[in-house]
This record gives sequence, structure tokens and C-alpha cells, in this order.
Amino acid sequence: MIRAIFPAIALFGAAALGIVALRGTVNDSFDAKPAVADPEPAAPKFAEVTPHQLRTASLRKEGDGHYWATARVNGAVVKFLVDTGATMISLTRRDARKIGVDTDKLVRSVDVRTAAGRVKAGTVYIEKIEIDGVVLENVQAVVLEEGLEYSLLGMSFLNRLEGWDVTPGAIIIHQ
Repeated sequence: MIRAIFPAIALFGAAALGIVALRGTVNDSFDAKPAVADPEPAAPKFAEVTPHQLRTASLRKEGDGHYWATARVNGAVVKFLVDTGATMISLTRRDARKIGVDTDKLVRSVDVRTAAGRVKAGTVYIEKIEIDGVVLENVQAVVLEEGLEYSLLGMSFLNRLEGWDVTPGAIIIHQ
């Protein structure tokens, strides 16, 4: 009977010795964690986002199939037809006057092609244009005496944005 117990004790001792030998390698590769969970987990860490990165606006598609934007231009409200084919913001004479441009003193030295043909236009800079929190300053535009029914929001505005996306119901602009 003692002979039968001796191999079992030897086997148990060898196993214990193996565990002690492995203990150093196991402890080096794992960190002990408390068994009790932290009552208030830490808030997730996010990259800091500035308000500048959060500005977006929606230029809605209306029943006529065109995208429209209502903007505050130099403090006055102007409704624009969004036109990605227009190189610059194009203002009607009426809207130019509304935003403070003296159209009587405007030098018309730029040839502009419109759907109605070629017309002369004057170049101006819009001090500030804002659409739902998206704000640009010092944006080039042209003023047309004729040939436009509505002012056009062209690429001189859109190219200054971080980006824009076209959806079936709106153009979403990002600043």
C-alpha cells in the first residue's frame, strides 16, 4: 500500500514544483485586477472636436427639383438657387442692393455667360455669408444687371467649404 502511495506523492510533488516554476512567468505576463468593479467607470476618451468642425447646414431640394439656400449676407436675408455650374456667387441687382452694394457705382468689367446669353457683371466681395451656422468671409461674387431671376450660390462659396454631400433631398455642406 505504501508503494502505491509513493508514486502518487511523487507525481503530486512534481506537479506542485511545475506550478511554482511557471508562477514567475505567468505573473510577469498578466496584471492582477481587483475583483470589485469600479463604481464609476471612466468616461470614454474622444478626440477633441472644435466647434469649427461641427458646422453643417442643409440646402434643401424643393418641389421644383432645385436645391435652395436661405443665407444671411452682410446681415440681409437672401434666397439662393444652388448652382454647381456657376463659377461664382452671382447676385441679382436687387439682392446686391439689399446687401449694401452700390450698384450705380459698380464697374462692370467681367463677361459672364448665362442661360440668357453673355452679360457684363461687376465683381464684389461679400464680407460675410452665413447659412445655418456655416460662415464664410470675404467671398468673391459677381453682380448681374440682367439675366438672373434668382441669385446663384456658386462654386466661389462651395469650394471654400471642408466638403459637401448631395443626397436626394438636400446638399449637406460642412465647414
